[in-house]
Amino acid sequence: MIVVDGGTGASTLATGAIDLTPWQPGAASADALPANVKTLLETLGGYVVPEGGARILTTAGVVRPARGHDAALLDVARLGQGRVAIVSCRRPGWHAGTLARAWGAAFEKLEAGVLRYTDEETIPDADFSARHDDETRLGWLAERLREALARASGRWEAIVLPPALGVDRPRAEALSLQVGVPCGEAMSLPGGPSGLRFERARDRALLANGAQRVRSRALAVERVAGWWRVAVEDEQAFEAQAIVVATGGLLGGGLAYTPSDATLATALPPAPGLPFRLTFGGSLLPLGANGRPLELPGSVFGFAPERIAGSVARHRVIDRVGVLTDGDTGVRAASGAFAAGEVVADSPRTWLWALTAGARAGALAAREALKAPSSAARRVDEASASRL
Repeated sequence: MIVVDGGTGASTLATGAIDLTPWQPGAASADALPANVKTLLETLGGYVVPEGGARILTTAGVVRPARGHDAALLDVARLGQGRVAIVSCRRPGWHAGTLARAWGAAFEKLEAGVLRYTDEETIPDADFSARHDDETRLGWLAERLREALARASGRWEAIVLPPALGVDRPRAEALSLQVGVPCGEAMSLPGGPSGLRFERARDRALLANGAQRVRSRALAVERVAGWWRVAVEDEQAFEAQAIVVATGGLLGGGLAYTPSDATLATALPPAPGLPFRLTFGGSLLPLGANGRPLELPGSVFGFAPERIAGSVARHRVIDRVGVLTDGDTGVRAASGAFAAGEVVADSPRTWLWALTAGARAGALAAREALKAPSSAARRVDEASASRL
């Protein structure tokens, strides 16, 4: 198996709460997970999907239902009725008193000196979290929290911290054992430590399963003599009997908004064009939304923007555009080609759905490849690649 890794994608922007369907205020989702998705989560490690769902604290002051969560986060659905301490410290976007009022009566501010160096008042969440990958620093944090609990009167049910508990892997369990009460983070903004923890877990899983990883961006995907050929940077190309496209959508960089009236500044567009395209060329993968292929606009100036992304439009194209797949598997886009995650048209833009679709696409692609006389993916010589 060859994995072409073009860099940071939508999954790195994950905030730590994971869902199958878009979350709504109220009860947490309790959708059953397929067995292969449970196996994938176990392989990744660092994720918790409890029966009955979870309730996660956000730094925006919301108690958010979720199907599961990054193991560094505190799940208040698993707690009793006692007081929950909010660590008071000078971190960007963190104010213990305000959060206590927003989260509810069970939450109280706890004064604790958890910042060891002056720069920790300003460094990003990911950098602060990375410092607690170190066992010595985590032990220092545990000691500060035990001292804070000793100074405070009464019994505490749990401690919630700002995003701080590791980047290489979640450190909440190790900290909880040292402190003696459950400890965990509140959910961070996109681009925080939860996304980096996913990247580290993914990389470990790929390495353990013998995947060949190519750090490069895909430039073109074509069908050549019964093989799928993927051209990447540095005049390289790879051929395989089956491929999985998991590039992300508009957010992850797999799709681009390209209205025809934006092709030439201050000039009349030469011809109508589709408003969206895949960011790699030569693709035979069909794009669409709302179950239909994208239509070529009748005007060289393209569609009216409010028709694509207007706040009053139903089933907005910009929210649903992607690669069209068949109705049976939800991931097959063409013979030997599969799509997964946010790049799939009309799919829920959720973390667990992307993982579920990825597991399905990977299994079908492997089955498709094994049907062929020669099923191994292969590198094409540079001369062939340069002709793409």
